[in-house]
Amino acid sequence: MLVLQLLNSLQLSMLVFLLAVGLTLIFGLMDTLNLAHGAFFTLGAYAGYVIAKATGSFWMAALFGPLIPFVLGALLQAFVLQPLASRGRSTHLDLALLTFGFLFATAGAVEYFFGSNFFTIQLPSALTGRVSMFGVDYPVYRFFIIGAGLLVAAVLILVVDKTLLGATLRAGVDNREMVVSLGININVLFALVFGLGSALAGLAGIIAAPTMSIYSQMGLSIAVQSFVVVVVGGLGNLKGSFYASLIVGTTDTLAQAYFPEAELFAIYVLLILVMIVRPNGLFAGKLRVA
Repeated sequence: MLVLQLLNSLQLSMLVFLLAVGLTLIFGLMDTLNLAHGAFFTLGAYAGYVIAKATGSFWMAALFGPLIPFVLGALLQAFVLQPLASRGRSTHLDLALLTFGFLFATAGAVEYFFGSNFFTIQLPSALTGRVSMFGVDYPVYRFFIIGAGLLVAAVLILVVDKTLLGATLRAGVDNREMVVSLGININVLFALVFGLGSALAGLAGIIAAPTMSIYSQMGLSIAVQSFVVVVVGGLGNLKGSFYASLIVGTTDTLAQAYFPEAELFAIYVLLILVMIVRPNGLFAGKLRVA
């Protein structure tokens, strides 16, 4: 039983990480708390559903579905958030309220076009079935989710820490004027990063779809977990988000399994404790990997 719950914890942790890491990238570079992040999770799931239904392929959905959140996220940043921030009169609260409104507007839009029905994405045969491990029969697809989260974490940490693009992103955090002086369009960079973060949220929605129903409000509950991850891990820290995802996923899963009456507030107790002990998060810092 404990092995099963630990595997469930790891699976949930990786799913939450896929959603939270986009928030980390966006806040780490642009200092913007994107409350619309759950909307891109929902949009990704619906885009994946449409593509999978049209092509009959989960892999096509996973490959092309995140493009919709990427484009919409980049456009939102370039034509709404960036102009507002450039006026010099906006505050974090202004941007947070605007993105919060976008979250509910998106939920209303998808319900208008798709109704209040529940949908899912069919898995390919390669990802069905179960695997026996440590005396537990565990679904193959849940191992796929774990692997996907670990792969994304490794790639992002490598890119931010070891590549020219990562160096540019870190420079954009520490010294934006220097980046601009090098001829880099900082607004385009911000739009691309916002789009990337949104695409990762969309990918998380597609990957989550076979294990949970697709519906207009699906991004709200898991978005709360992702915000807790970002705060616990330290705003702008990739490794912090990864470790915090493990903490939050384990806390939520074990509370649900062994203390079901505490399930609804377990992660909030965790959040409160972290805010008291380490107000800036357990791994506080700018956009970095450690």
